Amino acid sequence: MGSLSNPYLQAIFAFVVGACIGSFVNVCVYRIPLNRSVIHPGSHCAACGAPIPWYNNIPILSWLILNGRAACCGTRIDARYCLVETGMAFLFAALWLKYGPTDPIAAVIYAVMVSGLTAACLIDLDHYIIPDRFSLGGCAAGFVASTLHPAIMSEKTALQAFSWSLASAIAGALTLLAIAWIGTFLFKKEAMGMGDVKFLAAICSFLGSVSITWILPLSSLVGSVLGVVLIFWRRGAWGTRIPFGPFLGLAAILWLFGGSEFMYGYWHNVAHIWTMYSSPMVDERLINSGH
Repeated sequence: MGSLSNPYLQAIFAFVVGACIGSFVNVCVYRIPLNRSVIHPGSHCAACGAPIPWYNNIPILSWLILNGRAACCGTRIDARYCLVETGMAFLFAALWLKYGPTDPIAAVIYAVMVSGLTAACLIDLDHYIIPDRFSLGGCAAGFVASTLHPAIMSEKTALQAFSWSLASAIAGALTLLAIAWIGTFLFKKEAMGMGDVKFLAAICSFLGSVSITWILPLSSLVGSVLGVVLIFWRRGAWGTRIPFGPFLGLAAILWLFGGSEFMYGYWHNVAHIWTMYSSPMVDERLINSGH
């Protein structure tokens, strides 16, 4: 039994689970925009429709063994399928190593969140939409997760955690909505879709309102730099449409792996400096609580 408590063996198990979830994410990304069930029918070849047996549907391994081709008809299988499975596997393992030893429930919650983020971001890349099941559904999931496990909102009671999760979702949505309105006014065209607004609300329902101060600047910076690079690389034009959801998702994931510590430290220092030079004293409770 002692070996089962080894965090590295647990991380290996998380890696395997993540790869399997990654495979399901690929199914969601392909089927949901087509309004197809993600459960029925079972896995089948997108080219010829032949059912895929389990031994040809093992995450990561099957793609490598089959050299990226369908066993039934030889059609090339996009490498993204394998990359998504591999990426999810490493994310699950990393989440467990970071959160599992001290708060395994939080590790599971964040793994569920990352799974939804990944699916939503890939759909946004392909179709420039974020389905409501990932944004509004994500908000609901965040509220439930916070209520059942208040620690992810740095609270002790379910009511307090739910309240902060709800307030954070509203704050995220209103902040991005204000930015979208300003952008639309300045550029005389829609600067951002409502899907992004609802998506940030879903993210904040899991991560709290302080995450906004990390996610929005980072996602905007990365998106702007990549946009300029793509314009010159592809010889496009200014105003070329780039989905913003993936940048929000990337910033949210980075928040889980160090961004939160950075911003909590930053705001703690700001509060400390403010208390030195102003009166009355600043209440640091909101800063240290993660909201």
